[in-house]
Amino acid sequence: MKRIFLCGMLILPLIGVCQQQKFKIKGMVRDVPAKAKAYLFYQVGSTMILDSARLNHGSFEFSGTVDSPMEATVILEHKGLFPANDQVDSRSVYLENGVVHVEGKDSLAHCKIWGTALNLDNQKRIRPSQKQMGLGPTKEEAKAMAEFVSAHPASLVSLDWMRAIGGRDSAVIASYPKLSASLRQTKEGRELGLVVKANQAIRKGQLAPDFSLPDETGKLIKLSSLRGKYVLLEFWASWCKPCRAVQPKLLELYNELKSTGKFTILAVSLDKEQSAWLKAMKEDNVPWLQVADLNAPVNKAAQLYDVTMIPASFLIDPDGRIVGPGPNSALLMEKLKVRDGSEASNGQLEEPMIKLEPQEVVNFLLKDNISKADVSEDCDALNKILSRDIGEMEMVKELSTLDMVKDSAAFYGLISTKGVALTREKMKLKQQFVRDHPNSFVSLYLLEENNCMYSSDSYVLAYQQLAERLKNTLAAQSIRNRIEQLKITPSGKKLQNFTRKDQYGKTVKLSDYKGKLVLLDFWGSWCVVCRESHPHLKELYKTYKDKGLEIIGVANERSKSLTEGKAAWLAAIKKDGADWVQVLNDEGKENMDIVKAYGITTYPTKILLDKNGEVIMRVYSMLNDEMDTLIKTLLEK
Repeated sequence: MKRIFLCGMLILPLIGVCQQQKFKIKGMVRDVPAKAKAYLFYQVGSTMILDSARLNHGSFEFSGTVDSPMEATVILEHKGLFPANDQVDSRSVYLENGVVHVEGKDSLAHCKIWGTALNLDNQKRIRPSQKQMGLGPTKEEAKAMAEFVSAHPASLVSLDWMRAIGGRDSAVIASYPKLSASLRQTKEGRELGLVVKANQAIRKGQLAPDFSLPDETGKLIKLSSLRGKYVLLEFWASWCKPCRAVQPKLLELYNELKSTGKFTILAVSLDKEQSAWLKAMKEDNVPWLQVADLNAPVNKAAQLYDVTMIPASFLIDPDGRIVGPGPNSALLMEKLKVRDGSEASNGQLEEPMIKLEPQEVVNFLLKDNISKADVSEDCDALNKILSRDIGEMEMVKELSTLDMVKDSAAFYGLISTKGVALTREKMKLKQQFVRDHPNSFVSLYLLEENNCMYSSDSYVLAYQQLAERLKNTLAAQSIRNRIEQLKITPSGKKLQNFTRKDQYGKTVKLSDYKGKLVLLDFWGSWCVVCRESHPHLKELYKTYKDKGLEIIGVANERSKSLTEGKAAWLAAIKKDGADWVQVLNDEGKENMDIVKAYGITTYPTKILLDKNGEVIMRVYSMLNDEMDTLIKTLLEK
């Protein structure tokens, strides 16, 4: 056996509950290639250990000592190489005192595992990695976990399964008290308990967890001292760019509502350096209450509210109860209620949901020395157009009736359907503004910031129609650079052929689909916007596949290894129901990098090919009606 020490290759649950464990794994997998090789993964401290063993007529063996029982992974590599280029054949095992037997034929998936108490328990639970390829727990898995914990409250398998699902899941929260006291007192049990406790405390309607932290002068500020007002509890840091980017919008909100005496903001900084914190406050000109936990290893307030990513915010009502975790829709509703208790009238919002500030345009044109006075009037004109209520208030009403936790599927379903449709309509209004204002710096800004509004040809045309004074700005160079990139796949070009294996292992070529209208969708499992476009692609495919449309998804993953990337890719396909032809750019990239060859720099990007394989349209993002209209025109003649 050859043992290799690896750092950070994969994360497995660890737990310490007793003394050293001498383990042995005896395997027998019949009817596998002679060159097959077995691997064992497990973690000791921060180090990953990869142990390997050659198969001798199908048999293999691992042995060793670990400080405490722990979960590990056995992998059978049929070609003898690791990492593999094909589907990973693996099973979960527990390392503990005794002998674990793994026996079967063809693959580990067909093997039985027995021999020690934890491994017997482990075989009783549903293994998500084998039963499904979803990115998150399903209701069925959560239900199975809850039943398993009830039946096995003292089993380490119960705790590991709960940790794998996560302490934010309602089934885990409900099951945690059922764990034995000994498991809850372990390091991992206590950590899970903190997450469970925090998520119980920050649900909608709960009394907001109270805390006291010092402001920049050292004075202690207590959250509960702000009762009687709506409080936006905002978590941020000086080094967090998205946090800093949202400050102007918070300032606008604060200035609009502070005169009512019913609204305030309490910002909790996760900074550890006072100088950086104070500098950021001064630069962003934020007048609201600011507190920090500079000397503590863990920010007390962030821990209470289970804040693991920033920016994060919570809206708290005058009674000190949580309205929701960072709900923009609820915040807007509360904002309207605080003002006058009524909604916008005459088909107009009181202001657009996303307002363009003159300073944003000035920053874009910084090298061209353009002032606020040069853009303020046009910004006001655009914001007036975007304030037209085309259905936002109705959607806000619907969202405000939903609990973001309990009704998460309906909440995000509404955003990804009606919300996306409304965003498309607003983008059309922006396009119209650009057409009507060819001499406006705001039009130049919109063209740069909202290229997803256009197909590649429409984008070039929109730029060409701008006034020469705009094209002569330094800021316009970024648009010209993008247009130059588009020349790699111009309309009328026949794309280079590629060969890949699809999600089922079948070899496919782009040229196989000559005679069909082909939509190439460049995406990745990591890309949220890409994934949000899948429901729309499903509708397109359902409507037009029998009329000559074929969709080919080309995924570009960002995992450390091909094995991890392929697993993430397959999981996303399964979870999203994206059952059209799917290929992985990473697999076979050494022969042809499709992404590079086609000049793909933005995700998602979609390229439409005619029946001869020539480009007829290229669009960014998922928010574009031009391609839908063209597909309909071509296939419904």
